[in-house]
Amino acid sequence: MTQENLPKEYDTIGRLSNSFRQEVVNYIERCYLEDGGYFFARIPPSSGTDTCFAIKSLAILGVKPQHPESVLNFFLSQIREGTMGGVTGIFNAVEVIDELSYVNRDLKSYAEEKVMVWQNGAGGFGALENIDVEVSSELQETYRAVKVLKTVGATFDEKGIVRFISSLLNQDGGYGRSGHSTLASTFYATAIYRLLEVENGASTSTIAYLINREKNWQVQFIEDLYWLVEGLANLGEKSNFPDRIIRFIMECQRQNGGFSRATIMGIPTLEYTYYALSILKETGAL
Repeated sequence: MTQENLPKEYDTIGRLSNSFRQEVVNYIERCYLEDGGYFFARIPPSSGTDTCFAIKSLAILGVKPQHPESVLNFFLSQIREGTMGGVTGIFNAVEVIDELSYVNRDLKSYAEEKVMVWQNGAGGFGALENIDVEVSSELQETYRAVKVLKTVGATFDEKGIVRFISSLLNQDGGYGRSGHSTLASTFYATAIYRLLEVENGASTSTIAYLINREKNWQVQFIEDLYWLVEGLANLGEKSNFPDRIIRFIMECQRQNGGFSRATIMGIPTLEYTYYALSILKETGAL
């Protein structure tokens, strides 16, 4: 974008302004609840997933939460009571606790024990059949499990996970079950390879798949754009159409500072706000 064409949200060097950043921070902090977590609907109890999105969004903006000790206790109390289970619950807790620099030996033991029970026979994590409709990809649980185990420094079968990921590679360079590639599965596959610091032999074809998906623009929802842009980033690539992407993202922002799923309609949530900020950062607008 040239300086004379910059929207009001931008400063003179083409970055989103401090006032824009503060507007988003204010939206996030308005979603904070007295139990120590966050929830976009602003009614208790808080959501572990929303709390994770909130803290990670603030981190992108270079801001600490207003109540860091309460946020920590929101997760640590569940760990002490043994009420936190499932890969996603552990993932949310570890992401936040790590961001707030509080990972300790007890957390490592708890996370490793709880996550490892979810390993499946194919070498990944989570269910392979009858996947819940709210799960974006058959690789989502595996990505989250690997992220947790790497964060806490656990030992696990990395080669088995690589074999599982490789089994989902399709001829078009994307990843997904039954020969059907999706942006979500391709993002998670590339993210897992990046976490494991393993050379992906199909990276060239995967880059071509993502570039082709971007060229044949059919993006309707912000999460599709997140998987596309971050999938490219996992492979060391940048978008070829950053201005178009930034315009799409900014059209998803609502008056309260948060971001919704689509440009035309939709309510803002912490999840979509995190996707928006991640994309804006990757495309150089933040």
